Amino acid sequence: MTDTGKEKCAHTSLRNEVDQLSLATNHLKNLVYSMSVVLSERMEHTQEYEALLTLFDTVRNHIEDVQGSSEKISVLLEPCALEISKD
Repeated sequence: MTDTGKEKCAHTSLRNEVDQLSLATNHLKNLVYSMSVVLSERMEHTQEYEALLTLFDTVRNHIEDVQGSSEKISVLLEPCALEISKD
């Protein structure tokens, strides 16, 4: 395999991983939304509610961080894709 072929393969593999990361992030966002519905509809304002709400916010923040990183990686991959496609 030529160097260009290896670069294309590596780029495609990395792009696939980023796409999988984005998909996982979306699934997690849906789960967090479901958690918020359950929290708001089924629990009273107790210590457990406050603890779960804190956990919910923490998970949501981490998901947003992962999504932001995924988007940055995608932006960084674009120039590489253009350069490889020229070869």
